[in-house]
Amino acid sequence: MFDPRVIISLCIGLLVLGACATTGEPVSGNVPSQPIPVSQPGDNRQNPKQRKPITIVKPVSRNGLNLPHMQGREVVRLALLLPFTAKNEGLRDQARSMLNAAQLAVFEINDRRVLLIPKDTGGTRAGAAEAARSAINDGAHVLVGPLLSRAVEGAASQSRRYRVPLIGFSTDSQIAGDGVYLLNFLPEVEVARIIDFAASQEIYKFALLRGAGMYGGRVEQAMRYQTLANGGELTTVEVYSRSPDEMNAPVSRLAQTDLRNEALELWKEEGGTGDPALDPEFLFELPYQAVLIPESGIRLQSLVPLLPYYDVDPRVVKFLGTGRWFDQTLTREPALNGGWFPGPDQQSIETFNASYERAYSEKPKRLAPLAYDAILVAANIVETQVDRVLIRADILQNPNGFNGATGLFRFDERGLAEHKLAIYEMRRGRFVVIDPAASEFEPLGF
Repeated sequence: MFDPRVIISLCIGLLVLGACATTGEPVSGNVPSQPIPVSQPGDNRQNPKQRKPITIVKPVSRNGLNLPHMQGREVVRLALLLPFTAKNEGLRDQARSMLNAAQLAVFEINDRRVLLIPKDTGGTRAGAAEAARSAINDGAHVLVGPLLSRAVEGAASQSRRYRVPLIGFSTDSQIAGDGVYLLNFLPEVEVARIIDFAASQEIYKFALLRGAGMYGGRVEQAMRYQTLANGGELTTVEVYSRSPDEMNAPVSRLAQTDLRNEALELWKEEGGTGDPALDPEFLFELPYQAVLIPESGIRLQSLVPLLPYYDVDPRVVKFLGTGRWFDQTLTREPALNGGWFPGPDQQSIETFNASYERAYSEKPKRLAPLAYDAILVAANIVETQVDRVLIRADILQNPNGFNGATGLFRFDERGLAEHKLAIYEMRRGRFVVIDPAASEFEPLGF
């Protein structure tokens, strides 16, 4: 297990970044394209007592690619594939923040043999394939990235061809396997966590308000499975267009005003008094006790106020989210107050955020912690000897997992990440942990 320790200050970070030279594939903005070295050796490797016996994979032929000649103490080359010149400004900003996080990880590894090689994918499948091939040609031992499923597919076509491990940032589980590992938070893991917690609070009847895309479909499938596993029921599903102008009708249908009014009248006839929101018997008579809204950003802020508008009271019906709610800008939305959602381990993410802000004088983007963790894991599976490099691929499937900026996580036999998540509540402009993340994994196959 690696235990990242934050030792970088703003001054040191700026001095080292300013000293980095630039060669290799050119990209725009503050994106160094030369391998980024570290200054002092250190030991952030996994605890040997917790390792499984490692399988040593001998270096393989790269089909004629011009690999650097290995002389003396070999370096560890980690390629970072990101859309630095994507057409979408949001992707470019995300890439820059992830590069910063990756550099932070390299500094904390504190081993001069570790080199970071940023490569631009342009945000396309073809660009990612070319960036991967270029990185392998430069001698990369592990590929980290890219973003989005189409780009990961492109890079994977090269990583598999040349047998180079790839740790990508996509939630498309079909891409994983055969040397490709996906570190993102999977919707299936997030849905399982929030539904299990809701059931522990005696919530068993659920509604789902989702977008029309593939992500929403995966959330629905996972929710149907998890509610059933907890003895509950998904009673209502409404699908909306991505356009804010077309959200009203699905929300109106989901509200089921007539059924809620009938439940209220029945409650009064049976002697109910006071605030029905405080009576569990009334809540159980509603069409649903909680509604899951797996949305983010501006769309979520446009969607959620429609629920109270159609009399779905967040004091009566619990609003639930996925990890997409882990965004401080959402704390300003009154309708989300009291809502629950899963997110990374609080202490781990706060430690990372503080380190990042000290180094770069800005807040990290949402995916930056994943880049940090991916670099630490990538460095952890490469072992250098005098004349060769050994790739310890089985370390990626360590059943005890890894501790990083996102908390505890591990990869399963399919190459998919399982994160131990906390449950947060939106409370008066801040996130409050109401159920901490677990500190260890159950045995595989449990």
